[in-house]
Amino acid sequence: MSKRRWVRDPDWQRQPHVKDGPPLSLWWYRRPDHLKVVDTYLEQYGRGRKLPDDFRDEILTDLGILANGLYLKAWGRPRTWRYWSVPAYAATHGVKPHTLMKRLREMEKVAIRLFPKDVPSDRLPRKPLSEHEVREIREMYTSGTNARDIALLHRVPPSKVGQLCRDLRKEYLSR
Repeated sequence: MSKRRWVRDPDWQRQPHVKDGPPLSLWWYRRPDHLKVVDTYLEQYGRGRKLPDDFRDEILTDLGILANGLYLKAWGRPRTWRYWSVPAYAATHGVKPHTLMKRLREMEKVAIRLFPKDVPSDRLPRKPLSEHEVREIREMYTSGTNARDIALLHRVPPSKVGQLCRDLRKEYLSR
């Protein structure tokens, strides 16, 4: 009898396994005029030099596959729909993961510039925390609220909550 592996094997890493939907940075791809974003990105990316002939088609194919769910029958899981994560898609399709992530980030920046009113609120950049918010975060942390819950409430990463409350944690652990 084989032991259960807790570390994901390469086969699992090279198949679509995200249940929550397409990557959040592709919010603009559902728009009917999403080609404006791609064309603007290509103009910006090219900067006067000649791009490969099939580069636009390659990007559109990648975006289409990432944005749409896949039926996993080919992977032996009937009646199951999943989405690609960006690193898993890149590893499976021979694209460097960092290159693909950078392209998606840059296209999202272009989309924010082209469609500022349609940007989801969770994708907007956040203003720096005010002193009042910092005090509130520290009070919630000392009262025992989970750092992730605090982070969601104030739209900051959990690591930021940890940085703000580092001295409080040291004080608590020293007791």
